[in-house]
Amino acid sequence: MSENLLRYQSSPYLLQHAHNPVHWHPWGEAALRRAREEDKPILVSIGYSTCHWCHVMERESFEDEAIAALMNENFVCIKVDREERPDVDQIYMEACQAVSGSGGWPLNAFLLPDGRPFYAGTYYPPVSKFNRPAWPELLEHLSKLYREDRPQLESQAARLTERIRRGDQQLLRLEPTAEDHRAWRETMLEKLRGTYDQRYGGFGGAPKFPGSQSLEVLLLNGVLHGAPSDQHLAAHGALAMLDGGIYDQLGGGFSRYTVDAAWRVPHFEKMLYDNALLLRLLAKLQLTRPNPRFAEAIAETTAWLEREMRLPDGGYRAALDADSEGVEGKYYLWDLDEIKALLPPDQHELVAEFYGLTAAGNWEEAAANIPYRPDSLAAVAAKLGVPIDVADAQLASARTLLHEHRFTQRIHPCEDDKVILQWNALLISGWTWCYRATGQEQYLELATGLWNALHELLYRDGRWHRNFTTGQLGAAAFLDDYAALAEAALDLHDVTFDLAYVFGAAAGAVQGAKAMVDHVLRHFSTPEGPMFYLRPPDGSELPVASVDLFDNALPSGNGQIMRSLLRLARMTDDATYLNRAEAMLAALAGSLEKYPGSFGGWAYAALQHGAANRELIITGPGAVAAARQFLSRYRPGLMILASETPREDLTPFVNRYLPNELRFYVCENQACRLPVTTVAEALRQLD
Repeated sequence: MSENLLRYQSSPYLLQHAHNPVHWHPWGEAALRRAREEDKPILVSIGYSTCHWCHVMERESFEDEAIAALMNENFVCIKVDREERPDVDQIYMEACQAVSGSGGWPLNAFLLPDGRPFYAGTYYPPVSKFNRPAWPELLEHLSKLYREDRPQLESQAARLTERIRRGDQQLLRLEPTAEDHRAWRETMLEKLRGTYDQRYGGFGGAPKFPGSQSLEVLLLNGVLHGAPSDQHLAAHGALAMLDGGIYDQLGGGFSRYTVDAAWRVPHFEKMLYDNALLLRLLAKLQLTRPNPRFAEAIAETTAWLEREMRLPDGGYRAALDADSEGVEGKYYLWDLDEIKALLPPDQHELVAEFYGLTAAGNWEEAAANIPYRPDSLAAVAAKLGVPIDVADAQLASARTLLHEHRFTQRIHPCEDDKVILQWNALLISGWTWCYRATGQEQYLELATGLWNALHELLYRDGRWHRNFTTGQLGAAAFLDDYAALAEAALDLHDVTFDLAYVFGAAAGAVQGAKAMVDHVLRHFSTPEGPMFYLRPPDGSELPVASVDLFDNALPSGNGQIMRSLLRLARMTDDATYLNRAEAMLAALAGSLEKYPGSFGGWAYAALQHGAANRELIITGPGAVAAARQFLSRYRPGLMILASETPREDLTPFVNRYLPNELRFYVCENQACRLPVTTVAEALRQLD
């Protein structure tokens, strides 16, 4: 029966389309079977709930009765939430990039009944404009080709499918030009620095994304190799975002990107993963180059996460929409007269000056104001002739009042309540670093609480799942989910020194990092090389098994698993882990050298692996408490293990336990110093 079947789904994105006149199907065997039985081409439309242009195309085309009738008559129409099914999105996004040279969402792919793509694009208007064909015209053209020139589409599908299949192999064939690690490192870093925007911070021009992983690479190199200029760039980039409209100056948290190069005008959606990764960056900066702005942003962003992103079951929702009341950014925009009406006279002038607010609006397109920080509070206070301490108190009071008004009186953006395993795991890691940077127990409690919540929600019957939405479990976990969760487990170990996070609980009820990585090695490995599939190909309905290597807005699963393999190799002394990780790094070395901005997580691991490996092993009574005293410095490459009881099953602890005695063993590159008995002595050996 032809009808819109999305009303039976749990995904907020699919439910947004449940009342379209289009006869949407969810992705699955039923829809694919219908295409084969009726010999119809498939239209797969992919997006996510907070995607602005997805909303636009829905209003313009998918809600239009005539356009919907054209789609229903000529295609089997499938809607996909890319956040629930990254495997489907990956394949057809690669097809889009092959056809058009670019990609994005909404993603609209046209397939043969067997799932092979023959054409793909992004947003299409209902009438031709923006140098794009009209959506109805494209539908009619492709439908006619399917009926009258099927061999042409078969040939195109074969070429596209083969190109997708070969895509990752091309990246693995690039050879580095440098002859040794030092030369490779300098070549890679020079290319990364060359893309840095010295004026506004960040990388590239408009639109501008946070690039937190690349900023971490610069910070890491600055720490490892005594390059203060690289540390400065990392701090400069973070502070530029904190001054900009991409950072919510009143409520905390970061938007996904800005449409300009100066961080002023955000695309207002807020994603969980961006904020998780930025928390990690801010924490590492606070450890390295302490600044009250970093600590404030950590606290403010965490408060926003707790207030607006936390769900009753303990997980954190995926995103907040850019739109409210059908208008992009309406929840976040201000009119100067509104500010004046809300604040006492001694505050509204200060607020307007400090946040760059004007009568005409600092965002001309909307004739409204986006709060940002064009100058320091000290400069603004001096300009207004107000003592700095008075200005600081007035600003804090005004900010609280404005935020409370916005939060209680305005209609909030729509929320995407999916609990996505990968994204929540990234937040666990982010908070472990916040704990290191501040020493505040709340961040450790948040990280461990979220770890426990994910086990309750997404680990069922011995199996991890991608997401949990309104009581329903999603697909089996993908590589990215296992990779992020394994790294989160290792990060939790590194601040609690509880080896259960690595090796699992004694009863086996809670999986540790090692079990997750071993599962990936068994089930996700590609047969032709060292990398891993996004999803095991056995039983897949997709025409190609995808391998994702890029660190874009999210870290690649391959890169994260590689980092966990390196960390496990050091903890377990298992050459299997080390050999696989080094093979992965070697295979991608040429691509890392040529395109460092696309492989930030990989570059970070390569730099750290190429530097000196140091160990601090602590044994005996009070070992864990002593170990925590070493967390307040950013010491990349230092592995700290602590055990109050003998652990002869782990190589780093062998012959290092003396009953009733606390001992510290400092080693570097397989050479160890004499053991010492106090924290102070161990610190001297390390520093």
